[in-house]
This record gives sequence, structure tokens and C-alpha cells, in this order.
Amino acid sequence: MQTVLVVEDEKLIRQGISAMIKRCGVPVGEVIECANGLKAMEVLRERAIDVMFTDIRMPKMNGIELVKEMQSLENMPITIAVSGYDDFSYAVEMMRQGVREYILKPVERDKLREVMEKLEKEISQKNVTAEKTEKLGKQFLKYILTDGNEEHEDLDIIGKRIKADVGEEYLVLVTSKEDDVQKELVTINSIAEIDENEVFIIGKDKVAEIRSRLSEVDEYISSAGISDSYTDIGDLKKAYLQAKNRRQRAFFREELVLSDEDTKVPEALLENGKKLCDKVAVSARVQLTGTDRAETIEKEWNSFFTAAARRQISPEDFAKAMALFVQEYESVYKKSLQDKLGNPFIYSSLSEYKEMLFDTVFEENGRLLDRAGEGQADKKMFKAVNYIRENFNTDINMAVVSNYVSMNYSLFSTAFKNYTGINFVSYVRGLRIEEAKRLLRETTMRVNEIGQRVGYDNDKHFMKNFKESVGVSPSEYRRNTAI
Repeated sequence: MQTVLVVEDEKLIRQGISAMIKRCGVPVGEVIECANGLKAMEVLRERAIDVMFTDIRMPKMNGIELVKEMQSLENMPITIAVSGYDDFSYAVEMMRQGVREYILKPVERDKLREVMEKLEKEISQKNVTAEKTEKLGKQFLKYILTDGNEEHEDLDIIGKRIKADVGEEYLVLVTSKEDDVQKELVTINSIAEIDENEVFIIGKDKVAEIRSRLSEVDEYISSAGISDSYTDIGDLKKAYLQAKNRRQRAFFREELVLSDEDTKVPEALLENGKKLCDKVAVSARVQLTGTDRAETIEKEWNSFFTAAARRQISPEDFAKAMALFVQEYESVYKKSLQDKLGNPFIYSSLSEYKEMLFDTVFEENGRLLDRAGEGQADKKMFKAVNYIRENFNTDINMAVVSNYVSMNYSLFSTAFKNYTGINFVSYVRGLRIEEAKRLLRETTMRVNEIGQRVGYDNDKHFMKNFKESVGVSPSEYRRNTAI
């Protein structure tokens, strides 16, 4: 069990009961002590308590008043009354209020251990049942959202639960697991996981909170999709599909999407986007991977991603094109890329997916190419690393460095990873973050100026990368190191 609360006004007795609980052999995360019922109610309102041991006669609020008062709580602890023989009639009244056991003072160690073991077994079974119930509930909701009947008879039960949790109006939110909006949903359990995206039901107040936090916290970037507001539980599937569609559009726009409004793209550009997704174009990108035409590979993929970012490619066509690429690549080269590239929308954004694709494609390209001249790789990598260290704060990229050391782009990618142990992007990011930390410690430069100084042209990307690497924001790091 996680927490046990001991409520007793006599300090020595309270400490004695706490000590016996800790030594009874049942694992307990924390034992909390209170001297009266009023203090106990403050604890019960603030946090979940598994088991409470309470005296009956106490000042300010006695045990009977305490168990009556806590009936209003959503989650009540299993309660054990602890008192003298003369208080037995009071204990009977407490049992009527749901108190589970009555232990006489002085408390016997064996009796307390017996009670704790019984309650631990009960709580464990209850947790297993709750986990099974939650799992079944998620499976049912996933069925309703994807394949099920919106008029299913059990939806009324779900609707009552939703209204109890979020109010009369609800919205559906769909997001990747790593999206920054998850930071604002830490107290909410997802209702389903579909295509490796998390699905939440939230209230209007939570939407306002999310929007506020995204605008206030510089390093937060979200590509989630949120549906319109609904009151009828029969619209749950409609709300999900709306949020899913917006989540896919948010993936390309790289920002939170709450409506269906979008910029109209000229028909000619849409046609060009379709050509980039057809089988001929996809097959060409597959075949290019096995050649030494690194610049052409980069150019072709950049054209594809640029068109996607400009919304010339629909989310559906984008996903189909990537599925076709993965399928044909495996057919040609006998290597599966499904885990890394098969589902673009498990990534937070198009930029994140693009980074993964380029790393994967050029790593594969290097594997496929002839390894002639590899013996000179270490000398060239030594030269490359020195160049990067001198120029990491500029708009540096792998093409520039591979050209500097006169090495094939794809071979460079593989050789660099073998030499340093990490890929090019991670290596440059590490140098930039270390320099940013130094500037935060040793100078009074503003955070955005430091981001630009170390090579970032986007403030939010600098802050996000810094927090992912260091664990705190640049401002927090500066405060912490100033102590």
C-alpha cells in the first residue's frame, strides 16, 4: 500500500503505532501522523490515503466526527478505529459509518500485523481489479471510436462518467505520446491508444489551460488536435474523428489545431503533391537509396517534405506514400524500416519525422554502398570533428562537413556515427547545449541571444532541445547554477 494515516492526539501512542506499522512486514510507502481529526481532514482532502488508523476521543474533531466528515470525499480510506475498552459504544457508531475494524489499546503488535496483512491483500486485489476494469474500458472505447456502433447501449454509462469527470461539455484531444501538451495532461488518464497516439476526453477549462500554457511557456511546442465541444455522448466517435483529422494537420503545421479552417492550396500545387506521392516517385526514392548520388537523394526527399509542409500533400497521401516506401524498400533491400518510418504520426511533428527519415535513409545508404576507402575514414573523421567544433554555432549541416572532408555524404553519415558513437545531429546538438550552459553560467546574455549565439535560429527549438538535454529550461538552469 502507498500511504497510511495515523490520527491520535497522544504523541507517544501515535509514534508507537507508526513504528509498528513500519515494522509489520507489509510494504508501506509513507506513514503520515496527525494529532486530531481536523488535521486529518486537511490531509484527506489533499491526497489519497489507503488506510487510516484513528483514535476516538480527540480534541477539535473526534474520531466519530472525522469518519462522518470524510463521507463527502470521493476516495475514502479504509478506516480502523483504535481506542480503549470504555469507548466500545462509540466504536459501534463508527462501524455504522463504515469503519472496518476496531483495535483495543494498548495496540498489540501481532494484532496490528494481522490487520495490515489482510488490508494489503484486499488493496492489492482491488488494484488488480481496477487495472483490469480500466483496460477493458479502454478496449471498449477504442472499439466505439474506430469500428463500433455510436448507439451502443453501454454508451450511456460512459456518458455519465464523462460528465462527472469533465462537466456537461466534452472535447476529444488526440496527440503523440511525446507531445508537449502531455505535460498539461499528467493528472488525466488517456481513454484509448489508437495507432500509437493517445486519446483524451477533456473539458473546456482544460482546453483554455492548455492554450494558456503553450503561450506562456516558451519551450512548449504542441502538434495535438482538439475537437469541437459536444454534449451528446452519441457524438463521441464524431468528435474523435474530428480530433484525429486535426492532429494529422497539426503534424504538418507543427502547432495546436482546434478548428477545420485551413489555407486553400492552388489546384496545380495539389497535383504536384500527388505526383510526389505516386508509385513512380516513391519507387525512384527507393532506388536512389542504393546509389552514391547523395545530393540527389537529399534533394528528392527535401522536395517531398517541403510540399508536405506547404500542405500540397494531404495527410492521407503522405501516410500512403511512406507506407509504400517502407514496403518497397523491404522488397528491394530485404530490410524492414517499419518501426522507424512506418507510422509518421507517432512523431510529434513533420520536422521530427523528417530528421528520423534522413538519419535512417543515409544510414541505410552508407550500408549499401561499396566500403572502398574505408581505411581513411578515421583520419577524415578526426578532421571533420575538429571542423564541427570550430563551426557548430553556424548554420552547419552534414552536407557541408562531408564536402569539407571530401567524402560521400552517405558514407560520411555511417563513418561519423561509428567514430563518435552518435549521429551527426546529436553531436552538433551536444556541442551547442554545452556552450549554451557555459554562457548561461558565465554571462548575462538573454536566453534568446544565447540560442542564436550557439547556432539556433528558432528560440522555441533551442529551449525545447535544451530542456530535453538538461532536464530544465535555460532560465531554470541559470537560476540553479547561480546558487
